[in-house]
Amino acid sequence: MAGRSGRAPRADLGVDFWWIAAASTLTCLVTGTSTPLLARFAREHLGAPAGLVGVIVGASSIGAIVLRPWFGRLADERGRRRVGIVGSVGIAAGAGVLILAHDPATGTLGRMLMGLTGGAANTAMMAWTIELAPIEQRGRALGLFGVSIWIGLAVGPQIGQMLLSAGGYTLLWCGCGAMGLCAAGCLLATGPTPRHASAPRRRRGPGGRDGMRLIRLVLRPGLSSMLAWAAEGTVLAFLAEHLERRGLPAGGLSGAATVFTVFAISVIGSRLALSRLVDEVGAVRAAVWALVAVAAGLVILALAHSFGVAAAGAVLLGLGYAPLYPSLAVLASEPVAAHERARGIGIFSSFQDVGVALGSAGGGVIVAAAGTEAALLTVAAAQVVAILLLVPGSGSSRASAPDS
Repeated sequence: MAGRSGRAPRADLGVDFWWIAAASTLTCLVTGTSTPLLARFAREHLGAPAGLVGVIVGASSIGAIVLRPWFGRLADERGRRRVGIVGSVGIAAGAGVLILAHDPATGTLGRMLMGLTGGAANTAMMAWTIELAPIEQRGRALGLFGVSIWIGLAVGPQIGQMLLSAGGYTLLWCGCGAMGLCAAGCLLATGPTPRHASAPRRRRGPGGRDGMRLIRLVLRPGLSSMLAWAAEGTVLAFLAEHLERRGLPAGGLSGAATVFTVFAISVIGSRLALSRLVDEVGAVRAAVWALVAVAAGLVILALAHSFGVAAAGAVLLGLGYAPLYPSLAVLASEPVAAHERARGIGIFSSFQDVGVALGSAGGGVIVAAAGTEAALLTVAAAQVVAILLLVPGSGSSRASAPDS
């Protein structure tokens, strides 16, 4: 029965949700632990020339853009739990290849295996999270699920450095493999996937007429996420350089690196504090507010000349990104039937991957032509377009995903 405010009481997300969240955190820790050290590993251990280093580092990211819809289709047909477990074990297998790798070819193979199986696991777990949560709690569930990504980004690099210092690359990849196996153990502790999640089986590929129909269903939130994550790609690639040019030191408590820490803490704290925002105000309204905050944070960062101002911009940016992921994910899953939901989520996630790639590549072009301030202001303006994509034909602002 609804409370005095007219809202339904908050339901318990259940034990299985927390096992899935733990597994997602472990797989994201693998990414945060390994990615910052891959270029160094390729140069120092594999003897890769400069031109191949980027290929080794980016191979799985490029592959994920193309394969995420197929991962989703696999999870729809075979079950979220099974794909999540196999993907998590695949992370360990990829780490095992990297332990044995002594040339660029085997290094690329290990990197792709670890990255792509991790992407498959997370696509399945995201769709599984949506199905486990009651409709009125999906925004909260996705918000809490998404915290795992930021924990991986915030804590993973420190873990990677500790492992590398203690035992070299062998211990680094053993640690990543152990995290993958622990993630599989978490998923093994869950109950069976809901029956409709693995049926009916479809023999169609991720493309074709059926694929185009799903792309149309997730297009608006997908394009909005692409523009929002293009901003993130630009920030990750060029913010440190921008702030150093503005007079901030590279390190130290008041340095450019600390601004990234402030950003990550802001996202995690805001997501926990605002975990019910999407469910209470509606996914469209929450996404619009979030995009306004993202744009404002980017403008402040573009104009910042001191650590205090830059930190304020980072806090506002984190405040925007915190509800943005769950609100757009709810909007993307809303029109997709349950037996296709993982595939739809895979397509939606590919938009995010493309956005990050566009942000770093396109941002580089703008930086070369007009400087870092122009790049940040450009992606800030792009958030206005992202807002306009969500407003027309939005219908109800509250998620009501079909379950059949």
